[in-house]
Amino acid sequence: TVLSVSVKPALQRLSSIRSVRGLGYLSDQVLGRLTTSSNTEVSPEIGEHGCEMEWISIEDVEHSSTQPVLLYLPGGAYIMRTPHIHRGLVSRMCSEIGGRALLCFYRLAPEHPFPAGLEDAVEAYQLMLDKGINPQQIVIAGDSAGGGLTLSLMLRLKELELPLPAGAVLMSPLLDMTEQAPSRNKNARNDTALPPPSSRGMNPREMYIGDVDRKDPLVSPIYGDFHGLPPCYLLVSDTEMLLDDSLRLARRAHQYRMSVKLDIWHRLPHVWISVPFLPESHSAHKRIGQFIRTLLDGNEN
Repeated sequence: TVLSVSVKPALQRLSSIRSVRGLGYLSDQVLGRLTTSSNTEVSPEIGEHGCEMEWISIEDVEHSSTQPVLLYLPGGAYIMRTPHIHRGLVSRMCSEIGGRALLCFYRLAPEHPFPAGLEDAVEAYQLMLDKGINPQQIVIAGDSAGGGLTLSLMLRLKELELPLPAGAVLMSPLLDMTEQAPSRNKNARNDTALPPPSSRGMNPREMYIGDVDRKDPLVSPIYGDFHGLPPCYLLVSDTEMLLDDSLRLARRAHQYRMSVKLDIWHRLPHVWISVPFLPESHSAHKRIGQFIRTLLDGNEN
């Protein structure tokens, strides 16, 4: 997969941010361009603090007040960006749900450590509200680091007393920065994308966190208070190092009466949904679409 030939060897052997980003850029240019549909429309948007965003829509799909709208937060270990890969992923999600999306390329570490990325995510959500989008039509989604940022964003929105979205979709999310979960070691060999901390040429998470407490819920949202948060859909593979992040969220959410749907897939790569030629990617898109449609239909009743 894209991840197995780029992210894992990069984090294992490369020791500079420039080299990691260079390999990510090459993968994105070579493979990412194959993933975006020709009927995808892209409209750039720039945030107040320079955050780059894109409105993603599909030709011949009319905008309406009842249309689902995604806020998508892409993964990349908080240090790198693969715009073509994520543009393709988001466009396929839009096709499945008959909606549109705001793809938020939040600022990256180490140049912009926490809380810059979270601030950009809040700004993107506020932008959607300012444009008159009903929060009950908004679903926040993200993969890997972006999946963790999705949950952090909802915790932050609750703190700010902003209206919460209808729900969230977290794909192979990174929810715990403490590296204590057993699956970090148990699945280290089988995970095709993420190497164990001991074998990394550098530690992207340290670049992102800086001096912040690793258990701060806004950087490790698994430790948050989930009271009042909307329903979440989690997708993760049983061979991922991040498996326990999703399992623990499902267990902790129950304590807070937060609705969580958890799908565990068998022997699939990290964020497999981004690989369009995998049959399981198509199946995952179908399930996400069903979750979002059921969620929004329930809000209308």
